[in-house]
Amino acid sequence: MKKTTIAAAAAASLAAAVLELHFIRPLSMSALLIAALTAFAPPACLYFFDEYNAAKKTREIEETLPAALFQVASFPKRTSMERIIRSLAKSDYGELSAEFAKTERLVNAGMSVPDALEELKKRNKTLLLDRAATLLIEAYNSGADMSKAFREVAEDVFDLQSVRKEAASAVALQKYTLLAGGCVLVPIILALVLNIVGALDFDEGLGFGAGAAERRELYATALWASQTYLVIFAAIASAFVATQEGQAKKAVIYFAFLAPITLLLFTAVRGINFFA
Repeated sequence: MKKTTIAAAAAASLAAAVLELHFIRPLSMSALLIAALTAFAPPACLYFFDEYNAAKKTREIEETLPAALFQVASFPKRTSMERIIRSLAKSDYGELSAEFAKTERLVNAGMSVPDALEELKKRNKTLLLDRAATLLIEAYNSGADMSKAFREVAEDVFDLQSVRKEAASAVALQKYTLLAGGCVLVPIILALVLNIVGALDFDEGLGFGAGAAERRELYATALWASQTYLVIFAAIASAFVATQEGQAKKAVIYFAFLAPITLLLFTAVRGINFFA
């Protein structure tokens, strides 16, 4: 997905949010939260969808890469690189075969093999494919038998994938626990506690030694403090998840999506009257 598409969606969402704030009267916290969600949710969803597709493609390429490398290693010593590329393009490696098919078309169009393989590296931001393409370039330029090197790289990729899967499982557990617990359970619990406290505070028969005005002021302070805490928690959770994924810049996008959702959930639960 092009960046211009996401930018256009962001502009349209911002315009829609401004219109909401213009026509919704009177303004309330719920209206502000809905406007914030309108402004940030669509472009954030498009961005995450694009990131998901890119990550899915990279994962499929890296999963099929070892088999492709073993296939390259099985070719006779003097096999042309054009034949190797054509064989990989016609094999059943999914996205990896599709990428080599693009490389084959570039070679057939007159581009040199090294330049076509460099384009392959540029199109795919994966270190494993980059290393494999570099080996293919070296094999083409030197004409040496690099079957042993390809086998070693394939074995290294297998080992690395095992380590990555274990690490990814641990990180995913932490991430989903934090997001589900902090951005769903915490606002629900805070809202329920405030509902109970609010009902107790305004019950004149309990007599806590404070007037109704003072109790209302205390409740308003607790409400403000709860909302502030949720925003700070969403910011910390966003930064933590983005750092765990190795993409700190995504923290802003996570926050733009999580903060309105968390506050809307808090507001929705707080509006439920359990004592009617």
